Amino acid sequence: MDNEMIIITDAHLSKARGNHAIFFRMLKSLEKNNQDLIFLGDIFDLWVALPRYEEEIHRDFIAWCRNQKSRRSIGYMEGNHEYYLANERASDFTWCSMNAWRRDATGVLFVHGDRVNRDDKNYLAFRKLVKNKISKFIICHLPFGPKITLSIKQGLKKTNASFRLQLPKAEIEDFAQARFAEGVNVIFMGHFHRQYRYRNRDARELHVLPDWLSTQKVTIYHRDSKETKSMHWEEMGV
Repeated sequence: MDNEMIIITDAHLSKARGNHAIFFRMLKSLEKNNQDLIFLGDIFDLWVALPRYEEEIHRDFIAWCRNQKSRRSIGYMEGNHEYYLANERASDFTWCSMNAWRRDATGVLFVHGDRVNRDDKNYLAFRKLVKNKISKFIICHLPFGPKITLSIKQGLKKTNASFRLQLPKAEIEDFAQARFAEGVNVIFMGHFHRQYRYRNRDARELHVLPDWLSTQKVTIYHRDSKETKSMHWEEMGV
């Protein structure tokens, strides 16, 4: 069990969706073991994870991670539905990264994936706009910050809809090959809400993981055997 990690991505928790009760039931079941946990991003269904935007369920999730990190490693890759989480909440996790990716000492790389598709120019421009000091001040402090954020979010959904209809396999595989050339052995990616595996001639693999939102699946990776399995969380047998 100590050689296993559980990876969860794209739950998009919100009271409006009503999916939080099942998610917290899963977290409760995970308390029976001490496997490392990696959250690959978009566990929240926000755009910015600042206090004025958080719901109670998001604060409850953060509290759970904070309590659990004393008995296991809890890692978090900031996704595109929780900007600034790494700035505001890093101390609540073992590690929390806003970088494009994070590589561990064994050559395993974790990436949310929102910056992989270089053709999604509208989103990349939006991300650059939001992730600067002036935008953060407006979003965080000014009364009209939430209204601006909601307006941009709704507009962006329309402009990048085509990129959600088809998995950008060429971009994903190019990304994988570049990381493999740097010595990475296996890559775990979220964001795309599709399950996909790419394996190169050297048997190095990239796994695009299923989103928890529509599948309630988690992924278990065994460090020794390098075996990767995705399954419904109730099938883990914890």
